[in-house]
Amino acid sequence: MLILVMAALCSPAYADTGIGIEPGDTMPDFTVSLTDGSTATLSEVLKEKDLVVLNIFASWCPPCEREFPEMEAVYQEKKAQMEIIAVSGDPEDTMEIMTDYKAGHSLSFPMGLAGDALDFLSISAFPTTILIDKNGKVGMVKIGAFMDRAEFEEKIGHFLAKDYEGDPLEFEKAFNIVPYLLGWVALSALMLVVGRWGILKKAGKKGWHSLIPFFNVYEEYDTVWNGWLGLVAGLCVPLSFIAAISELPGIVATALRILRWGIGIPESLKLAKAFGKGKVFGFLMALPFFREVGRLILGVGKARYQQL
Repeated sequence: MLILVMAALCSPAYADTGIGIEPGDTMPDFTVSLTDGSTATLSEVLKEKDLVVLNIFASWCPPCEREFPEMEAVYQEKKAQMEIIAVSGDPEDTMEIMTDYKAGHSLSFPMGLAGDALDFLSISAFPTTILIDKNGKVGMVKIGAFMDRAEFEEKIGHFLAKDYEGDPLEFEKAFNIVPYLLGWVALSALMLVVGRWGILKKAGKKGWHSLIPFFNVYEEYDTVWNGWLGLVAGLCVPLSFIAAISELPGIVATALRILRWGIGIPESLKLAKAFGKGKVFGFLMALPFFREVGRLILGVGKARYQQL
């Protein structure tokens, strides 16, 4: 939890873009090739539109794919005032791939390849979206996908407003929780192994069983928990995570978490009691973020195992 909180606080939401241009800069003119065989030149498009949304993506990018339907819906309402130009910045993407991608996702705004036309940009993440106002100025740089249609509408609305006076918006970088989630998983796995090793040794079992946390998890539960019910409780954690990322109905992951807590509370109380800890400690051990921390405390602390 601490890792996630610090990541949120330290996330560079407002900082230098790092791509070579900043909000307020004049956008260099460029010409990109499109799937219909034509080209799009920024200066020419701005003669007819008040805003150009330059979206740099890749055909394999899931966040890009998720935000395109929202952009398409807004584009249908605002295309008289704005233009969206979506180009792949991945050298592996071809015009044929872009043509199939556009048709497969039912997108009507121009799409193509960045090619060498955008070499003045240093793109490090997909999608990267640059809003270019009617004066040819960089109005906003967004690294990462827009959260939803409302956010996209809010940003472009600033530049399409009748009272727009050329004020740029601040650079935004979408918060990516994945690296911090993986960090927490690695840290919790380390705490789980170290904690269980100590728990098993104190209970007279073989500490090396802690190296196989799930397959041999019953070794710990046979000592102070309820055998295979404990195994079910432990497996509910990764299963609920798998259900969530597999886009199964939300009720599946929720049901697994409820099952894990339902079994985990009495189990955690027994484990805490076996090491001379109180009920509060036991209840805390049933919580996802304290589960591994609790085992680490029992395994490396001064608590003594007592046969129940």
